[in-house]
Amino acid sequence: MGSDHKTAIIMRGTITFVLFLAGFAFPLLWVAAAFFAYTTYSSFPDPEPETPENMYRLRRSTVAADDPQWREYFLSLCESPAETAFLEAMIEGYGLQPDDGRLAAPGIELDLQIEYRPYRLDFLVNKWLIVEIDGAAWHSSADAVERDAKRDAFFVAKGFRVLRIAAEVVFSTPTKAVGMVRDAVASGRPAQIQSAQSPPLSVAKTFVNMAKSVDRFVTEVDAHVTKASAIQETISPAKQTISLERTVIDSALRAARRAVELEARMASDPDYARHYDAARAILEEHGAGSGPERRDPANTMDIPPLTWPPSHSDEDVATAVYGTYFNLLSERKCYFDDVRDQLSKDPRLTSHVREHMERLGCHSVWKELSEKSKPASLDVIFGDSDVTGGGSTLKNVPWDR
Repeated sequence: MGSDHKTAIIMRGTITFVLFLAGFAFPLLWVAAAFFAYTTYSSFPDPEPETPENMYRLRRSTVAADDPQWREYFLSLCESPAETAFLEAMIEGYGLQPDDGRLAAPGIELDLQIEYRPYRLDFLVNKWLIVEIDGAAWHSSADAVERDAKRDAFFVAKGFRVLRIAAEVVFSTPTKAVGMVRDAVASGRPAQIQSAQSPPLSVAKTFVNMAKSVDRFVTEVDAHVTKASAIQETISPAKQTISLERTVIDSALRAARRAVELEARMASDPDYARHYDAARAILEEHGAGSGPERRDPANTMDIPPLTWPPSHSDEDVATAVYGTYFNLLSERKCYFDDVRDQLSKDPRLTSHVREHMERLGCHSVWKELSEKSKPASLDVIFGDSDVTGGGSTLKNVPWDR
């Protein structure tokens, strides 16, 4: 990562921190801080992939070629007789000599017992050719074959080539084993997967990109808010009508239940009924009665008609409006069905509900409520004459225009 790229990341991080602190005073700035934090995180380059060059290597003792015991030292690192036989054949075949903890000769470098978590390599040639010596006892079963295949796929994905040599070949014809290594080396190293490096960003370009990103973010938020406002404004009349309907019906149900309770008490308690009738007569005599002839016309409820929302020039907004309207009508139908169910379970409520709603001037709402429920369908919800609202028929269906 270049110095310009590092500078750009530092500046982004600083801006993020400043916006985060300012967010305690102006919470909306936390949105901008989150955005800059994301762009800062995204600007970090991907880590270098594990390759044969940057793998973990267990350093050996720097035994030199003039040490008479160097051969014994390297042979002692082998973990099986087959590995020992292979190493001896490689030393003889290539004329290998100690070199900085490895064995080397012109054109070849051999290391052994290399840790590459979660595995350990028997031998590594030229930093990219893995040589595994397979004994029949450990590598012939179905489970061992599957395990070895999984291990090989792991190393191939890391950029290595894997050569497996049977222990029988090493013992019977060691020169053949060395020849297999020569052929593998001659075939060449596998193509390396290079990680894509992000080009360094100048400070000026960083700010330009930030400005563009912020502009896009603000534009998207503004479009979302505009769309939501348009939907709310278009659907608001229908919501108001349905809300008023529910208010009237709920009020009628409460009044009807009180009336039914009163009637039941008067039927069971003659003295209470006598006192109630006397009090009511006195109220009516003084002009405070509750009969229909004394109702104030100003107390009637004017519910606007339930009509289709007007069409919108934006197709997305229009689709959202009609979807919302459809949901409103569906919820309205469920509510009406629930009220009808309550009235059918206690028929005593029906007359009182009707009286209360007619007294409020909501005759058409009562008419629809008293009709038999129809099965839910698009024809019922969208039909020009099947759904009423606010005392009038559903009007202005968009596809009838």
